[in-house]
Amino acid sequence: MPENYTKILKKEDRDLFELLPGYACNANCRFCSIDPAKRNVNNSTKELLKTIYDAKKDGFKYLGIGGGEPTIRKDLQFLINFAKQLKFDIVRIETNGIALSRPDYCKHLVESGLDFVKISIHSRKAKIHDYLVNVPGAFKNILKAIENLQKLKVRIEINTVINKYNYKEYPQFVDFFSQMGIGSFCFIYPLYTGRMADNWREVGINIKKAAPYLEETFNLIDELELDKGIVFNIPPCCLSGHEDKMVESSPFNTKVGAPDITVESIDFDRIKNKTKLKRCQRCRYFQNCEGVWNSYSNLFGDSEFQPIYEKPK
Repeated sequence: MPENYTKILKKEDRDLFELLPGYACNANCRFCSIDPAKRNVNNSTKELLKTIYDAKKDGFKYLGIGGGEPTIRKDLQFLINFAKQLKFDIVRIETNGIALSRPDYCKHLVESGLDFVKISIHSRKAKIHDYLVNVPGAFKNILKAIENLQKLKVRIEINTVINKYNYKEYPQFVDFFSQMGIGSFCFIYPLYTGRMADNWREVGINIKKAAPYLEETFNLIDELELDKGIVFNIPPCCLSGHEDKMVESSPFNTKVGAPDITVESIDFDRIKNKTKLKRCQRCRYFQNCEGVWNSYSNLFGDSEFQPIYEKPK
């Protein structure tokens, strides 16, 4: 375990509080890691207001609101406004973007205090994106959402889940959206839980196959001098030379509040679901590497993970 991970975040490390109001969603993504049985588990407005207040009292600087899908909640504007009144430095939502295709709705969220939007997009091709999220017309709505947010001068970041249908097109994906004025990209290797556990043979791709395309993508991000390109859930040996792009290379300093669980430190918590391999003890990344997700190695094995002894050129 990296030495700077703590079970409970120190006061000075309390950066982001990630609020999950519930698990209800207006999409049905084939790679979703949430157990479908949880879709009806959602907090009340009163419960969420107390959680937001406590997060600010505990010293968190930024508030993220995710899900499920936060935009299907009728109280979202109220929650955002309450957080801004408490003086959170940044309030952002993480969304599939469908509801943000409505200009008036976008405007109301921004007027309530919304600073930043993470939109989940999984292909530059409408047919593939709509298939993956199981919502016809979803991609068209996303393009409209981006247009609406840019008119309101809201910061946008793209989240994308790495899978068998999209991994080869990521360089073109970044090029497409960077030409639309977006410079921040988060590539998320999926967790094999929830629907992803059911659909892994169709949607899953092993990390070794995806890695060359991710390397090409990060090289392009550097070449274009974009703001940000990061990746979640991939060990550093698979992308040697791009360690600075890995979220796990430094503390995320995030606490999560969900209807059914509170995670005091997301960095510390994810370690318990990973294993560090014996053969990697002499790897140059060993000390700061978190290991391999158990759910991944149960399906794909771990033979692709080999120690790196020399510094990348």
